[in-house]
Amino acid sequence: MPSDLEGAVHLWKRDPYHFQQWCVEQVEGYVTTKRTADGGIDGRIYFDMPGEKTLQSMALEVKGGKRVGIGEVRELNNALNHPNIQMAGLIVMFEPSERQKASFNKEMALAGDMQIGNEHYPKLQLLTVQEILDGRRFKVPSPAERSGKDYTIKLPGAFSNLLGS
Repeated sequence: MPSDLEGAVHLWKRDPYHFQQWCVEQVEGYVTTKRTADGGIDGRIYFDMPGEKTLQSMALEVKGGKRVGIGEVRELNNALNHPNIQMAGLIVMFEPSERQKASFNKEMALAGDMQIGNEHYPKLQLLTVQEILDGRRFKVPSPAERSGKDYTIKLPGAFSNLLGS
């Protein structure tokens, strides 16, 4: 497992799917099991939401290549339209240029914040692999597995039918 940026780049070059898994797991997320047609969602972080019996989530997208543009941020913003997705996070291999960062920040700010109690959570967030290696994480409400509360997860219609719910 990578312990530095060079190791992360090596993992991405060797196996992009395992790189995605590694990134999602580093931020306490759950990996999406679909390798294709996943709608750009590589994983999710589930969290408590006051008044909700259904877990809510932050959708995660991982980009390992050097070319990450404003289009990826806009696409991730579309994930906020899916049921039970309240937030979205983009993980990129390399630090964006100052110009890109300003553009990304402007676009992410348009998505707004979510407020729970006195705490504000940006709906769109970005982390670099180096930030993750340095111990930084997405700002999310209490992850569900730590709350001790019972929740249900609402699945899209086709899955619900298979499970008889």
